Amino acid sequence: MRRTAHAPEAGFTLVEMLIVCVISIVVLGATLTAFTSMTRGNTENEHQHEEIEHTRLAMEHSVRQLRNLANPTSTSTSTINKAEDYDFIFQTSDPTKTWVRYCLQTSGGPGVSTSRARLWEMESTALSVTGAMQEPCPGPSGGLGWTRQRVVADYVTNQIGGVDRNVFTFRCATGAPATCPASSADYPKITTVGLDLFTDIDPARRPGEKRLSSAVYLRNQNEAPTSSFTVRPISSRRVLLNASGSADPEGRTLEFFWFKNDAPTAAELQDCTKPPASKIAEGVTYVHDFPTTDGTANGVNAKQFWLVVRDPGCLYSTSGPVNVVIP
Repeated sequence: MRRTAHAPEAGFTLVEMLIVCVISIVVLGATLTAFTSMTRGNTENEHQHEEIEHTRLAMEHSVRQLRNLANPTSTSTSTINKAEDYDFIFQTSDPTKTWVRYCLQTSGGPGVSTSRARLWEMESTALSVTGAMQEPCPGPSGGLGWTRQRVVADYVTNQIGGVDRNVFTFRCATGAPATCPASSADYPKITTVGLDLFTDIDPARRPGEKRLSSAVYLRNQNEAPTSSFTVRPISSRRVLLNASGSADPEGRTLEFFWFKNDAPTAAELQDCTKPPASKIAEGVTYVHDFPTTDGTANGVNAKQFWLVVRDPGCLYSTSGPVNVVIP
């Protein structure tokens, strides 16, 4: 009887099984690490995009507020209360004449650091801005004197790593100081406000910061007109006063008031509802006849004249006194 030979049975040794397990664990670990990293990256990207969207909405809202800047009502008042690199207070032209403040909080408060500044928006319907309302952003108790305050943008990195990047930049009218505004006296001369916001949830990680910029022309900002006049004799005891050299920066229609012997008072000029009571004439030109009570026409005897030019916003400019001799 013949025996049949059997081939040895194939299989894995224990060592081979261990090697396969180790390789599988390494591959699985690398896969999980990559998946975790990708998930974290996606989460950070989504967070970054959310903060950028919040900043964009804050930018659009602040631009709308700036376009609603109120008209100044006199030469002694301004609808801008503070204009600094990181702090801007202004009044809007809505029925309640709301005061609005945008300021960057760079220190203090939970979660606030140089890599996570906050842009605040505050509103108040008070008649004027008090000293407490100008406290460092956001002020005591979240902004004493402000009836409404909220954070409109987080993770703002305009101040980071010792680098200052202004939130607000200002451009002023012709004739303003090179550095504008040099003082609060220049606030009525501001014609354009630039806004820059840098957003980054983590400056040490990618993606990098995002910059959002805009510029607003303050269409309601009003500059005072300039006044000047010339004098030309046209006959005996008659002169022509001509104020056609006067001008308004915005090109608005002006009112012209002439005064003789006595200068106009500030009180009558600031009442925009009516012409000044002491004026002797109105109009861009004025022909004046000297009465005999003014003296003889000898080319030496003179009387004093003033011109006041007023724009629709109640801002005015005065020229005079000018000595006009009797021809």
